[in-house]
Order: sequence, then C-alpha cells, then structure tokens
Amino acid sequence: MSDANVKKGLESLPAVEREVYCFMEKEYELLEQAGEKYDEAKNDTYVEKKASKAFDISEEEAGIIYARAESQLRRHHLYQASE
Repeated sequence: MSDANVKKGLESLPAVEREVYCFMEKEYELLEQAGEKYDEAKNDTYVEKKASKAFDISEEEAGIIYARAESQLRRHHLYQASE
C-alpha cells in the first residue's frame, strides 16, 4: 500500500482511533528497528500495553482499535485498486 493510500485510509478513521493506530504502528516499527524477532503474541501484548497506558484505554480496546484500523485500511486499498 502506498503512503498516499495509507494517509487517505487513515483520514477516514475517527481521530482517537487514528492516533492509537499511528502510535501502535510506530511502536511496532521501533521493535523491528531494535532487532526484535517477530513474536506476534509477545509484540502485540507489549504494544497494546503501551497504547493502553498512553491513551488511558484497556489493552483489549487498543487491540480492537488497531485491528479495526488495519481492516479499514485494507478495504480502502482494495477499493482504490478496483477503480
């Protein structure tokens, strides 16, 4: 997905969800840059916990917001690709 498509897809999200998603994406990138081997359960738990503290939401809510945003971005990308 191009950066332009991601930006357009993110603009369609509510502001708080966009902020949580961007925060979590940045945390995942930091883990990757630090050389963390990808461990889905471990990394998701770590990032959800950080988002929970940063946004005063539950870890579960952080995970739901991230998953919903990912789904929205995929739908937006598929819609753009079909035009």
